[in-house]
Amino acid sequence: MKDSFLTLIKAIFTISFPIFIIYFLVWQSISFANLSREVKKLSQKKEDLYKKNHDLKSRIASSSSIERIDTLYKKNNKLTSTYSGNKIVTLTLPKDKFSENKNLSK
Repeated sequence: MKDSFLTLIKAIFTISFPIFIIYFLVWQSISFANLSREVKKLSQKKEDLYKKNHDLKSRIASSSSIERIDTLYKKNNKLTSTYSGNKIVTLTLPKDKFSENKNLSK
């Protein structure tokens, strides 16, 4: 009885061990493929965010440029550059879409 039980355990182990090894190798390959795909997606998202950040930085720089402020002043006050460069002019500019979106995101 004891001999047949040990033979049964040995047979089960001999059959199941290779099956478990194959299962774990296949599982590891599938997991690796899934993680690789996720890394690619996140890398692409990172690139997109870098590009968006660069665009936003350039928009901020251009929205505070002297030429833009001068254009807005002329447009809103309907003047054709009647002020001199030595004079301090205080301006109240209207909000544009970019600054409104910036305030909404805070």
